[in-house]
Amino acid sequence: MVQPILIVDVLNMFLRSYAAYPTMSSHGHQMGGCIGFLKTLKNLTYDIKPSKIFCVWEGGGSTKRRRIYPEYKMSRKPEKLNRFYEDDIPDSEDNRKHQMLSLLTMLKVIPVCQLYVADCEGDDVIAHLVRGSFKDEDKIIVSSDKDMYQLLNEKTRVFSPHKKNFVTKEDVFTEFNIHPRNFAIAKALCGDSSDNVPGIKGLGFKTVHKRFHTLGLDEDVLLQDVINYATTHADESPIFKRVVDEQEDLKRNYRLVYLDGGMLSPMQATKIDTVVSTYKPKGDKMALVKLLVQEGINDFDVSTFFFAFNSIMTENTMESDKI
Repeated sequence: MVQPILIVDVLNMFLRSYAAYPTMSSHGHQMGGCIGFLKTLKNLTYDIKPSKIFCVWEGGGSTKRRRIYPEYKMSRKPEKLNRFYEDDIPDSEDNRKHQMLSLLTMLKVIPVCQLYVADCEGDDVIAHLVRGSFKDEDKIIVSSDKDMYQLLNEKTRVFSPHKKNFVTKEDVFTEFNIHPRNFAIAKALCGDSSDNVPGIKGLGFKTVHKRFHTLGLDEDVLLQDVINYATTHADESPIFKRVVDEQEDLKRNYRLVYLDGGMLSPMQATKIDTVVSTYKPKGDKMALVKLLVQEGINDFDVSTFFFAFNSIMTENTMESDKI
């Protein structure tokens, strides 16, 4: 049985847990993001039995993308809790930061490899792992971010914590009428309001499929092919004319949304490769117990949690095995 590599989009999975789990510590602090993340990670690890786990953090945003388009992601709003208590949660922004720091610290004593690269997006690190470091290995990306769909292939699967299931190429086509290998081109055409990337007026995924049906086929399509097709048919629809007139913006959009690790500098890519190649899984049960106690979490089953990681543990990698 082939053991896949698990690649976790940390912020994506944390924010989902932060909004969904009502876990409170004995100190009276909301800890759902941290504990929900750990429980989800445990369940995934137990079910998938990966050979290694890489947890990828956001690095503060991509400076390269901002140079290409300064308005990129300028409209992003902070995440809000969907759980309410008597007086809501005071200083929720501080609480979220505290939970993320706690999670980072806890992951240090768990058999996972954390990857953080400053001045880039976590998506780019994931893309580098998928298209570079582990190109020929079976791997699973854990993320509800639809941008990950473009990374789907024979060696790469996507598990959505939101859908609680794997997302297949057929699922992507059913929802968008677009094949994953052409998803980035379709997104460049449609734009992405959440990232403040303006698309071509009048184009949504359904219209893209109708006007550029080749994007739904299981074959690579070049962005220039789309522009050439629009040029040839410019007299047939205002949409084709807009694609031709706005082709420079379209090319910019594609550079913003396409994930291949190319937004990383050589130094950033080297840093990732060095960490990945030298990483050896290690875990420390007692250290995790102490961290949980410090946070006022007294009902977390550490032994059951670590049992889920048996697939990646080797001899002499577990410290404080008896607690």
